[in-house]
Amino acid sequence: MNGQAAVQSTVSTAVVRSLISAARKHSTQRVIGLRAVPDADAERRFADSGERVHVLPCVSSLAIRDALRNRAGDEWLVILTDRPEEDLGAGILGHFANQRLQTPGAWEALKERFGADRIDRPLSTLKQRLPVAQGLLRITPDEGWPAAPGAVLTIDHAFASVAERQLALQRGPVDGLSVLDWTMRTDATDRMADLREFGGNELADAVLQWLTDRAGLAGKPLLRFLLTGRAAEAVPVGIALNVLTETGGRTAQDRQLSELALARLEHLWAGSAEPITPSMLAALGKSARNVVEAQLEDPARWQEAHAALQAADRLLTKIQASSLGRDSQLLPAGLTAMLQRLAETLRSFPGSGIDAVEKAWAAAEDHRLAYPLRGNAQDPRVAPFHAAVRLARWLTGDYALPDSFISAVHLHAHVHAWVDTAYNDVAAGVSDQLLGEGLATILRLTEQRRHGHDREFARLLATSTSSDEGRAAGRLDGAGDPVWHLERLLPSVVLPLARAKNTLLLVLDGMSAASAAELASTVLHGNEGWAEVIPAASERRGSAVAVMPTLTNLSRASLFSGQLTSGGQSRELSGFTALTKAGGIAQSQLFHKAPLDSSRPGLALQDDISVVIADQQTPLVACVLNTIDDALDKSDPAGTTWTPDTIRHLRPLLSAAMAAGRTVVMTSDHGHIVERRRGELRAFGETSSARSRLPETPIGEDEVLVQGRRVLAEGGRAVLAVDETLRYGPIKAGYHGGASPAEVVVPIVVLVPGDNVPDGWKLAPSQEPLWWSVVAGGGAARPAIPGAGLTKTAKDNTPSMLDILDSSDPVPAAPRLGAAVVSSGMYKAQKAIAGRLAVSDSQVASLVDALAAGSGTRLAKEAAAVVLQVAPARMDGAVAQLQKLLNVEGYGVLRVDGSMLVLDARLLREQFGVTDHG
Repeated sequence: MNGQAAVQSTVSTAVVRSLISAARKHSTQRVIGLRAVPDADAERRFADSGERVHVLPCVSSLAIRDALRNRAGDEWLVILTDRPEEDLGAGILGHFANQRLQTPGAWEALKERFGADRIDRPLSTLKQRLPVAQGLLRITPDEGWPAAPGAVLTIDHAFASVAERQLALQRGPVDGLSVLDWTMRTDATDRMADLREFGGNELADAVLQWLTDRAGLAGKPLLRFLLTGRAAEAVPVGIALNVLTETGGRTAQDRQLSELALARLEHLWAGSAEPITPSMLAALGKSARNVVEAQLEDPARWQEAHAALQAADRLLTKIQASSLGRDSQLLPAGLTAMLQRLAETLRSFPGSGIDAVEKAWAAAEDHRLAYPLRGNAQDPRVAPFHAAVRLARWLTGDYALPDSFISAVHLHAHVHAWVDTAYNDVAAGVSDQLLGEGLATILRLTEQRRHGHDREFARLLATSTSSDEGRAAGRLDGAGDPVWHLERLLPSVVLPLARAKNTLLLVLDGMSAASAAELASTVLHGNEGWAEVIPAASERRGSAVAVMPTLTNLSRASLFSGQLTSGGQSRELSGFTALTKAGGIAQSQLFHKAPLDSSRPGLALQDDISVVIADQQTPLVACVLNTIDDALDKSDPAGTTWTPDTIRHLRPLLSAAMAAGRTVVMTSDHGHIVERRRGELRAFGETSSARSRLPETPIGEDEVLVQGRRVLAEGGRAVLAVDETLRYGPIKAGYHGGASPAEVVVPIVVLVPGDNVPDGWKLAPSQEPLWWSVVAGGGAARPAIPGAGLTKTAKDNTPSMLDILDSSDPVPAAPRLGAAVVSSGMYKAQKAIAGRLAVSDSQVASLVDALAAGSGTRLAKEAAAVVLQVAPARMDGAVAQLQKLLNVEGYGVLRVDGSMLVLDARLLREQFGVTDHG
């Protein structure tokens, strides 16, 4: 080949840069001679790595000599000439790098830019290989391309480098999932457009072909989205395809609908070089689903995944196939359909039966959008329906009325407090009328049952008050835990605690048992080190009975004074000081709202309060927090989730107590009821509150007359409203003063740092009722609340586990999986190997049944603690013992998955040789 035949018509700046880069490494000369057409328009100047470059066409050896004579010493001179080397002679060639004319080839330049000695065949034999190479040179980064492994430039290395640098694909193996994930970037389309503009169509097409080749069967339809600049549509369309191509279990009508919908999408594949087959579309759908499911697990990516799912919903509607998404565990429309089915079962409850409710709820609960990792993204419909299912479980139990006042207090504190919490969540409602009808049925049934319980509570309250029950001891005695008169709470409970260990008393004005249940749950599950304790002889959280009427100036003054009295803050302060000194507490402090609110800027607590809490010489510090009571006038107590953050000052007070190692007692002076805009105003001449009045007119069925020593208003006799719909004053957000259990029962929550349990106390088991967390029929019976003393009066439905929970006499459950396991020979052998155990056979059986009935045979640790009736702080130890018993030879029958316990029911039956008969 002669020199003239090898002359290039043009030499790109990218090629010039690569030759200069090579010359820097291998030569000291700063002149490069290139065989090229010396077109005058080819002259140009630019900078490379901070050095000036002059590209100069020269038509003769004389022109070359002149260029060499006139060049600046600090610049690179690149001479373009078509003269053969023989015409130039050794004198001119000696000035050139490598002492010769070079033939500028794009592939040779490309090898240099990638630090390669050779190029593999798949890359060098590409169609349009020269434009591809030129495109790679044009978009070479200033810092150069990553060096080719083994000095061999492969198509994978070249195009993966482009994908990372130009398209911003994450470094790592490129496959269909990574490409689909990349299409969801907001700048994906712009980056593809930039690649086309600067690298050329040939390079862009080759890179996109290479990317989609790695997607397997999904590659061909995916390529159409990329080539047409519609990358953002790939995942939403893929999700829709996943729905359309999942034909298992579908009716003939649905299969026909799916085929028609796929036909309506055929325009998307128009122009494809190869036919797009159903298997390709199914593969794209599966890959898109995998990508979105992975993103839903990442809080940072949740929103874009949800947007893609919404777009898929819209597409299915557009192609008239929205009904096919009703069973999707991924699409928003699927969650809506599942909630609609649940609403339908609730709307016909109890006729539909609790099993139908549980089945419908399990489907909705398992939906990927029901409980996202991003709590603030949670579908607002889920919480009301979860609460409605909880109430349905409770309603499935026996309708039973208490037969004594202490049993009525226990019933409210230990069961109905949680009912009220769930009721508030359901009452928040949803915006969809069809869904709302299902919730309305549960609300109505709950109101009917609570209505009867509340009236019976008020009747028993009146009897207990008039007989002055518990006067001598300051408490109600009977079966189960004692219930304190509120005025005896400090001398009988708080002061003994303070004498043993420094204590912080927090009186949350207006906190009902329901509010306390919600608040205590958030504190105990907040990973801040608090544990709840109860007296060693007790089984449940303590309670007290407010003074009548249930007003702040009566109950709070009596609480702090240790005796029945009335008055404001000055009376509370004087009574508290006298009471604590008489009780052997030399140093004590009581803080009301004003000093708590006067903290310096930048501080969560007023200086004096922080100092006193930290002071080991002050055994008892008391603070009054008014947030809940204030909400009855100014906001929405039912719509507020009570946490340490929603109650002003509570979190810093708890933090200060934790730092000082103080025991914390959280209680209140009275509870409250909520205004739901369905109440009745009944005007009377003399009223002491919106819920209490003088007995000047006949008493209605929704009222009760209380009289006796603990009635501190109206001359020892007062009429109190019972039904929550009755009030005597102007409308507010909520009220107190009446005789409903929500107003009368005062919760007592005692918290300790870590496991620093005071003498005479013990760690409390989880306080939630079983129906709060476990499906109906999903666990063996546990004893009812000690001393509940419930008298059966009516029965709503077929007996279930909940019947057992609501009865005073435990009833043996039918033989089930848990019972079969603990009766097996293998279980007995495992017990012998495990040695001393703290969990009983009945606890093991209960948990096995609860897990077996749970969705996916999974149960949250908090729910498992309720089933086992162990303190949350003891759960890790309990789980370890359960695994010793159930994981035969180390096989994972019971395993921990984050915050969940997971049971392999098949393996359990196999290992223990059992079947269940439940």
